[in-house]
Amino acid sequence: MTVSVVIPCFNQAHYLGEALASVDAQRERADVIVVDDGSTDDTAGVASRSGGVRCLRQRNQGLAVARNAGLAAARGEYVVFLDADDRLLPDAVDVGVDAFDRHPERGLVFGRAVMMGPDGALWPTPDQPRVERDHHLALLRRNPNWAPAMAMFRRSAVVAAGGFATGFDAAADYDLYLRVSHGTPVFDHGRLVACYRRHSHNMSANAVRMLRETLTVMQRHRRFAAADPEMLAAWREGRRTWREFYGTALVEEIRGHVRRGEWNRALVKAFVLARHHPRRIPRELTRRIGNMRRYDVVRRSS
Repeated sequence: MTVSVVIPCFNQAHYLGEALASVDAQRERADVIVVDDGSTDDTAGVASRSGGVRCLRQRNQGLAVARNAGLAAARGEYVVFLDADDRLLPDAVDVGVDAFDRHPERGLVFGRAVMMGPDGALWPTPDQPRVERDHHLALLRRNPNWAPAMAMFRRSAVVAAGGFATGFDAAADYDLYLRVSHGTPVFDHGRLVACYRRHSHNMSANAVRMLRETLTVMQRHRRFAAADPEMLAAWREGRRTWREFYGTALVEEIRGHVRRGEWNRALVKAFVLARHHPRRIPRELTRRIGNMRRYDVVRRSS
């Protein structure tokens, strides 16, 4: 088979059936591998009831290890990593294979995803311009592959890059994009290929983890960028972007804890913010003092 689809799953049996059905709906048959990462629900049962699916079971070791287990078992020339709570669109496999046929020197091709809610209803999703050139620089500045199933890899390129690194599951896919794009050409075909589900248990909803682990990935790639001024500038822009993006989300979480009187949780997250985005603390204090002054002026004049 030309394409392997690796689906890591930890206690998401309630979504897994939809993910498998979306792969089954592809015109080109795929080699489907579900990696049950120590689930305590019916993940293995859902996988076994789907025809033609190989299910690998392991003790819970995290997302990167599960993806690597699927990669090791994959038989296809190309591989897609589909999270168990997401879906492929009907032409996803054909679109990716066609992109590789037209650009056989590429190690990674990617497209677009549409967001959906917990119930699978599609949500409005902002348009994303195509990356026409300098893909590694673009990936350093931001991550256009914000849903793993947007990407299709040449399996040999992933193996050559060493697979998924462990220790920062929340950003392991981003780290792999950077390593693959540093060593091989990339193509952005710009086509819709996946649906990304938003729900309360998304790893990306954990601002502390996303800030800490994305910045860990950025630090890993600084040594590659340091020798090239243009690459270093892109790296610095990316670090600023991630600090601001996840720092803003973390500030909103801290404000919520303060409003609810959850002072310990607010303090723990404030320490994380101070460590990873130290410039944000003075900004928030200045903003808070300004609000207090305005309130005082209004109170005195009333």
